[in-house]
Amino acid sequence: MAKLFIQELPSREEIHKTASELHAGVEMDAWVLHSNLLFMKVATELEMKLDSLLSEYQLSSGRFTLLFILRNSPEGLMPSVLAQKVGVTQATISGLLNSLEKANLIVRETHQRDGRSFVIKLTEKGDSTIKEIFPRWYPFIQSFWGQFADDEKSNLDRLLERMIHTTTLQKAEQ
Repeated sequence: MAKLFIQELPSREEIHKTASELHAGVEMDAWVLHSNLLFMKVATELEMKLDSLLSEYQLSSGRFTLLFILRNSPEGLMPSVLAQKVGVTQATISGLLNSLEKANLIVRETHQRDGRSFVIKLTEKGDSTIKEIFPRWYPFIQSFWGQFADDEKSNLDRLLERMIHTTTLQKAEQ
């Protein structure tokens, strides 16, 4: 599915006008809305670039994420643990794993301590696929982030960590 996003972002003034019309009687902070659009645009652009590369390997970002997690877990992981690590349901993880297994990128093996369960492991083909993708992806990321000084990246990291903390708290409140 194509990702759609506004290519020419509206100004804060335009956002304020529209927000006021849509939410009459309540003062809206156009700066917050504008900042959110800026953040989403950057994230969308980075994701689209990764998706374009991954499509050459018939992978989605979700499937690539699973391969990356499995690469860092050579002992394998149970599907329920994978689902928890990426924040999806068992049904969703099952579909993702089925497609990765069909492509011979992962294998299901009997759990060593519980013969009724199984763990998911990366195959040699899965590992070589990651090793082929990563060197093609890194130069883009290096170029993107290389334009920022170390102190700017450090400040942004702190802000992003606060954002993650806030979203985690908001999820817990729901």
